[in-house]
Amino acid sequence: MEVIRRRNTQHRRIAAIGMYDGVHRGHQFLINYLKLQGEARGEHPVVVTFEEHPQGVVRPLEAPRLLTSTEERLRLLEEAGIEEVVLLHFTEHMRHLTARAFLTMLHERFAVDTLLVGFNHRFGHNRKDGFEQYQAIGQEIGMEILEAPEYKGKEGAVSSSIIRQYLASGQVAEAEKALGHPYSFHATVVEGNHMGRTIEYPTANLEPVNPQQLIPMAGVYAVVVTTPDGVRRPGMMNIGFRPTVAEEGKDESPLTLEVHILDFTGYLYGEELEVEMVELLRSEKKFPSLAKLKKQLTADAARTRALTGRGGSPGRP
Repeated sequence: MEVIRRRNTQHRRIAAIGMYDGVHRGHQFLINYLKLQGEARGEHPVVVTFEEHPQGVVRPLEAPRLLTSTEERLRLLEEAGIEEVVLLHFTEHMRHLTARAFLTMLHERFAVDTLLVGFNHRFGHNRKDGFEQYQAIGQEIGMEILEAPEYKGKEGAVSSSIIRQYLASGQVAEAEKALGHPYSFHATVVEGNHMGRTIEYPTANLEPVNPQQLIPMAGVYAVVVTTPDGVRRPGMMNIGFRPTVAEEGKDESPLTLEVHILDFTGYLYGEELEVEMVELLRSEKKFPSLAKLKKQLTADAARTRALTGRGGSPGRP
């Protein structure tokens, strides 16, 4: 894939604009339609996206947690068949561009002759502009404006916002259906308190690589972990406050992420892991003793094996 950051007019293009956070099924549908229209017109399909979420500039306090890092978005876009991406910085200057100025910039700097507008999508400083206004601007500057059909999948309405809601309520399996791929994040293994070793369930304490990425609701999850050797292994992850082993006298414990990788021994401190969410096993709870906690973890491990088929969930490579 070629990532374009500066003026590039080497060939004529058809483009679709968006954040593409998660590159979910709706995005994939739009990309397929973009490629078909590009083939019919003899134009190269290109996705125009942003390094920063626009809300992070427009309303910083309301900016959503991200589903994917920039690198992960680019990888997923490439897997969807996109060979060129125009990657822009969403700045204060860009924020105040009118739709006309923005379309003119795409036409002149990146040779976009056709723009595919996603269903009900708006852009430009004046967000009241709609498809008819875009078409009128396009006719004046020499750009054809097309409206993509609405995506209607069997999983119902799909958007990055809906997927964030699934994850915020622990519905990671529903999020996967909407995404068309497992929800995952990368994390570095950091030092913990080694409490898991005392009950024969040692855990790797995790610190997300991308602090802006959304972490699902607190709870215990079945996951698949890709270790540094490239092997995908089943695991169970706790997101929460570890109430059973919390220090006495502390009103609140910090939110922690820790994963027990089944049937794995090895030194992981400082290493980066990829964690794929499979299913919420249960909510986090305080057990009356470490023995009761261990008994529950044994049941969690059995359920995790059933869900992941020991080396990955059913249907996953």
